[in-house]
Amino acid sequence: MSRIAGTILLAALALVLTAGFGSAQRSAARRAVAAQSPGLHRAQARRPLRLHETCITREERRGTLRFRASDGVRLIGVVLGSGPRAVILAHQGGAPPNLCGWVPYARTLAAGGYRVLVFDHRGYGSSGNAARSTRVIRVDYDVLGAIRAVRAGGATSIVLAGASLGAGAVLSAAPRATPPVNGVISLSSPTRLTRINVLKAVRTLRAPALFVASDGDSPFEEQAQQLSAACPSPDKRLMIVTGYEHGWELLLDPQVRATVDGFIARHSSS
Repeated sequence: MSRIAGTILLAALALVLTAGFGSAQRSAARRAVAAQSPGLHRAQARRPLRLHETCITREERRGTLRFRASDGVRLIGVVLGSGPRAVILAHQGGAPPNLCGWVPYARTLAAGGYRVLVFDHRGYGSSGNAARSTRVIRVDYDVLGAIRAVRAGGATSIVLAGASLGAGAVLSAAPRATPPVNGVISLSSPTRLTRINVLKAVRTLRAPALFVASDGDSPFEEQAQQLSAACPSPDKRLMIVTGYEHGWELLLDPQVRATVDGFIARHSSS
């Protein structure tokens, strides 16, 4: 396959991935990439990942972190702040579909004494792609890799937070983290991300958990209720607020922001 054809094919996949979860068009694009561009995957694997997002300042780029998902997919992100109390922020699938949506909040947390990792999921932003079509949406593996990378950097406590796609990722990854994470925050998580059954995963989640959604953001309000009800954690909270905000937009609500800030503070230890 020519370089031009490969570029067009990957661009088509990126557009389809931001259009919604589980569409037939997205599945077709995945299969096409997997079948027609193995050489492109090999070429990418030989080059170090570079952070292309312009939302990160030159000084912040000193904290660039390259790591691998639990299945080996190459990922890239940025660590802001320092210290043993870590927060990992997993991004949503659109507006923007990369780590930039979390950067303002990450800076605030870093200024408050936390070590914060914002990163791009597989197939998004500056991170690498999964070589197998069945692994394209396994963003839970990305979070497991992020946990391992942050612990290797000296973190003694970890709180996970995710928005939409990223919320499903952190809820699915948290029950498998060893040792357990200190808390999980879900902003507008779906109950399923194609091959990832988020609802099934939370049935074994015992870490402290916060589920947040807007009452006008259907079906995510109903799904937040389902996820909270299924979670056996003795320390969980469901928060449904008035409005239509989705994912990280929920932090624009002062009540939500205060609740998220308080949750992180309570479940982070030095």
